[in-house]
Amino acid sequence: MKYVLFVAADPAGEPTDENPEAWVEKWNDRGVRVEGMPLRSVAETRTVRVREDQVLVTDGPFAETTEWIAGYDLIEAADLDEAIEVAASHPMATSGRIEIRPVEPLDLGPGTGNVPHEGDAPAARFLGLLRSDPSAPLFTPDPAAVADWVREGLASGRYLGGEHLRPVQDATLVRRRGGKLLISDGPYTDVPEWVSGIVFIDGEGEEAIDYLSRCPMARSGIAELREFWTDFA
Repeated sequence: MKYVLFVAADPAGEPTDENPEAWVEKWNDRGVRVEGMPLRSVAETRTVRVREDQVLVTDGPFAETTEWIAGYDLIEAADLDEAIEVAASHPMATSGRIEIRPVEPLDLGPGTGNVPHEGDAPAARFLGLLRSDPSAPLFTPDPAAVADWVREGLASGRYLGGEHLRPVQDATLVRRRGGKLLISDGPYTDVPEWVSGIVFIDGEGEEAIDYLSRCPMARSGIAELREFWTDFA
């Protein structure tokens, strides 16, 4: 089963000298980890919402919180127990926190499949985080409209894949504090705007914003655009 691990910052985290590259190598070698990337600073986030016919683009994340997503990893685990084992061994389980989210397969029809990714060298420049918004007007995206948006993005090279996630009620939070493993139900931070899916988007910044603004889910939720951190020099 596929799981997305959201690697989140935590001001209450503890210093660690664990090597994240060793963690990557271990789970890559076991065939469990599929891919993953760190994200640039949350301060560089662009937030997109569509309300009626108005596109609202703001700088910064949807809410001010000290527990923000610093990266993601996609894994193929036998079950939740193995996903917890993987997350618990991540250095950020000590210095931050890890949210485990099961992937829910979503079939939008022919011509809407993901573009194959090359592990830790994603073709996309940005990660789009699709969030719920309980304050938004009630709007149920038409699956056909979502499929058209995906096909448009594939044709233009903007959309390179994504994952639909099971509800936040199925999230599992993993942390290590004082040498103890802490496992609890729930997300990495207590906000009503939980992540419902992720999309990989390519192009220049304004091109990515324009494409994300046409996402049907932006009418009923919040779409955050986060750039991958690829400069390791």
